[in-house]
Amino acid sequence: MWEAADEILGRPVAVKILLPRLAADASFRERFRREAIAAARLAHPNVVATFDTGVDDGVAFIVLELVHGQTLHEVITTTGPMAPARAAHVAVEVAAALDYAHRHGVVHRDVKPGNILLADDDQVKVADFGIAKAAIGPGSDSRPFAGMDLTQSGAILGTAKYLSPEQVNGDPIDGRADIYALGVVLYEMLCGRPPYVGETDVAVALQHVQSTPLSPRQVRSGIPRPLEAVVLRAMARRPTDRYATAGDMQSALLSVDLGPDDAVPMVVRDPTPPGGYAVPTFRSTERSWLYPVAAIVAVALAVGIIGLLFSRTETGQRLLGTDPQTTSPTAAVQITQTRSFDPPPGSGAEHEEELPFLVDGDTSSTWTTETYNTTRFGGLKEGVGVVLVLSGSTRLDELVVTSPTRGWSAEAYVADGAKATLGEWGEAVASETGIDPGETTFDLEGRTGSAVLLWITNLGRTNQVAVGEAEVTVRG
Repeated sequence: MWEAADEILGRPVAVKILLPRLAADASFRERFRREAIAAARLAHPNVVATFDTGVDDGVAFIVLELVHGQTLHEVITTTGPMAPARAAHVAVEVAAALDYAHRHGVVHRDVKPGNILLADDDQVKVADFGIAKAAIGPGSDSRPFAGMDLTQSGAILGTAKYLSPEQVNGDPIDGRADIYALGVVLYEMLCGRPPYVGETDVAVALQHVQSTPLSPRQVRSGIPRPLEAVVLRAMARRPTDRYATAGDMQSALLSVDLGPDDAVPMVVRDPTPPGGYAVPTFRSTERSWLYPVAAIVAVALAVGIIGLLFSRTETGQRLLGTDPQTTSPTAAVQITQTRSFDPPPGSGAEHEEELPFLVDGDTSSTWTTETYNTTRFGGLKEGVGVVLVLSGSTRLDELVVTSPTRGWSAEAYVADGAKATLGEWGEAVASETGIDPGETTFDLEGRTGSAVLLWITNLGRTNQVAVGEAEVTVRG
């Protein structure tokens, strides 16, 4: 991005230039051109205006409106959480921009504080439709979201902290993905932090699919309940549970009564406040429901203790079916070594340096297969895999695999020691197809062995060329 001068019209402008390393890629050049075409169609007070585009001496550029001010990210980083009224105002303006874009067939797909500009004149502007999905062509206004998607199917584009679950899963998206992202942005404005954080983008992305965040009022007291309700509806995991349009979300925000609750001291949960300042406790601000809930928890705890003591008696174990003479609870079996399995015509290795990540207890670290041209390994071989060598021969019940990848397929084998070829492993014990992100369990049927093979037979959705595994556990 550059600040420049329009010598013809005599005005300052911003110029976006495609990086040379990306300009060499035809798909990036086409996406860049379509960004300009899509953005130029959006003439709205809350959208950064596009003035011109072209190529000069091999350099592709877009000329944009120059906005003086700060990004929302800079504001939150420097000043912390925003007052509910201010946060709602910013969200209303962004929702207006998104509603306009959606009605003109453009989905932003990367709504985040860094792409929201707060101008010095208090105007809110949405910028950077660089990965927007645009419906280009005659009649596109009547067919929202029906246009060309220049990204590969199954590819994740956007910023992990603000990705909708359908983007993480690689599913088709529409304007409701932007509504989800705006809900996350509003959450961050109110709480001073996004709902999900993690050490890697993969870890954060998976939380959007698998986890439920703390409600805003649990993070920061005094947020009006109606405003919290807007945030939680916008962030609903299923698109059908969100607002149908950004215009509906804008209307909901405008109808929120901020008066009574806005006077409540806004306190971020912090156990070490500055000296001399008494922070209102969560108990004092939520007293009406805290005591009844505490009473229920106390009763449940007492019942649980009684049940635990009863379950340890001989009679209790027989009645509950937990008699150690009749059951054998499973436990994690020690994995002493991990090896990639890529027999001929394979090269024999699949990212060996990443194999320790499979058993480090951290789902944010991932082992991935090598990349291939198609989901069927370019037609060169039947699959690739990883061998888990155990501490000894034992009865095995299940293999649990945690993966961020969607749509892949695999088989599980058990043998007495690692084998060099697939044929030596015998018949597959279990198989799973179309696997979703998260945990997948392969039933090992109580087979006895000292090694387990996870054999990947399909890499997933069309054009997805690798499978990532975050963690594996063998139980027996």
